[in-house]
Amino acid sequence: MVKWILPFYLLTFLPFNVVAQNYDNPDTIVVARDGTGQFRNIGEAIEVCRAFMDYHKVIFVKRGTYKEKLIIPEWLTNIELCGEDRDETIITFDDHANINKMGTFRTYTLRVAGNDITVKNITIENNAAKLGQAVALHTTGDRLRFINCRFLGNQDTVYTCTANTRIYFKDCYI
Repeated sequence: MVKWILPFYLLTFLPFNVVAQNYDNPDTIVVARDGTGQFRNIGEAIEVCRAFMDYHKVIFVKRGTYKEKLIIPEWLTNIELCGEDRDETIITFDDHANINKMGTFRTYTLRVAGNDITVKNITIENNAAKLGQAVALHTTGDRLRFINCRFLGNQDTVYTCTANTRIYFKDCYI
């Protein structure tokens, strides 16, 4: 039994630890659908960011449409999600409130729970059919900044969930 524990650990957990360590620095991570970046989707780039970073980390997202349901969790701080072009860098998903009775507030495309997060030059849309509420952005974090973004949804497009949080929108279309 003991013979199998070490190889299992090495094959299962070590690769993820090494990957995360490669990105444990203030450098920019590039995401591109066409494979020219370090990652093809935004969720993978978010996953390699270290918890409670004391430095600023930029995730640069190249033009393209990214069909992803994303969460920036509460343990991630000082992240900047920066698109190449507001109208041509699109994060989209298609949940709505009447899918399996999920309700309005689980239909988000992007949920930002971390603090000190900046999102700029990106379109965040919920392109669900008009069968119920469809939230594009759901926020619970504090000191959030959204600059030059578009938020597209179907009723309840932006849901700012938590009281006493500070959220700044500049040059945004909602």
